[in-house]
Amino acid sequence: MALSHSVTTCLSPPVHYVICKLGFEKKDAYDINNILSENGEVCWQALTEHVCYVESDQSVDYIKSIQSLGPVCESVNLHFKSLTKEKFVIQYALWFHWTNCTELFLEVFDVLQHTQTTEVALGLMKLTSCLERALGDVYLLIGKDCPFLLRDLLASEQLAVIFGQAVMDVLRVFIGSPYGLNLRNVLWHGFASPQEIPAKYCAMLLFLTAGLGQLLQMYLLQTKCILVHRPYVIFVSSEELDVFPDLSHETLAIAEELVKLSSFVLQTMIPFWMAALTAFKQSRYADCVILLLPQLEVGLRLLFTTTNKCPNRLLTAEPSALYTTFDEVLVIFFFFLNIYQCQNLSTCMFPITRDQKALSCVG
Repeated sequence: MALSHSVTTCLSPPVHYVICKLGFEKKDAYDINNILSENGEVCWQALTEHVCYVESDQSVDYIKSIQSLGPVCESVNLHFKSLTKEKFVIQYALWFHWTNCTELFLEVFDVLQHTQTTEVALGLMKLTSCLERALGDVYLLIGKDCPFLLRDLLASEQLAVIFGQAVMDVLRVFIGSPYGLNLRNVLWHGFASPQEIPAKYCAMLLFLTAGLGQLLQMYLLQTKCILVHRPYVIFVSSEELDVFPDLSHETLAIAEELVKLSSFVLQTMIPFWMAALTAFKQSRYADCVILLLPQLEVGLRLLFTTTNKCPNRLLTAEPSALYTTFDEVLVIFFFFLNIYQCQNLSTCMFPITRDQKALSCVG
């Protein structure tokens, strides 16, 4: 599968421009004191002024907003780099409690001090997942059924009531909208390689999460509400827990060589695979799974697009087009359960076994 060695990015040109270049076009230095008060409060009014809107319908103009927020993100990143861990904990730790994952957000601060691209990407994947779950808990303060999709959650009236619509617009520039940076999706679906995710966006989401915590505290004091966190899934069966075999160092060394040679692995994604193997060696199994899941998806997407001779679908689609994700790649398996998804593809072929080259379903 020569394609795995020739692909330099899985981001389509417009998406690559938005994530890797757009936020760097304005070179002006931005004073952190414009958005951070002396007592450590996030100045949301100053932040929201950087969100631009389309005159015709007052929807968010994501291109102009990303341009405007670029220097702000850089300022936040430099601000965090100037802090010791002790100062960061004193100033910000309290404002992460609402996420029920305070330690994780403190770990992201540590990652930002070293700016290793793979660790930044991993930190951002963990941050966005925990932030999404925490926002779902907040939604349930006044809502009933939490939206399944992040974009619907961020666009909900319930969160706008609690945090303010302008605040939610800032957040949607970074996650939840395919017209914005959409950082959560491009990482979790395996489209972005480590070097394509600017560290300053991870720093900004860390900063915004703290700011949301400050706003939420004011809302809870005013309404006398109590934030309740939904329980996590707990694996109670010993069989469910025994999923990571005890691999020898020799086996892991062979795995590293296989990753470098495998046509299932895109060259640009090798750092993710190596980081996953390192996490396994260190018994950081959650990090290992987080790193591998998107790579499983991109590997299957590579196999799917190669088999179907549609290499363009290896790239991120535009907001109005269909993403090639697990749902499309595995459509053959649940064709009879959801025939509508198969109708989105004129021809769907996917190799099943060595003996059975491909199955086809024509919608």
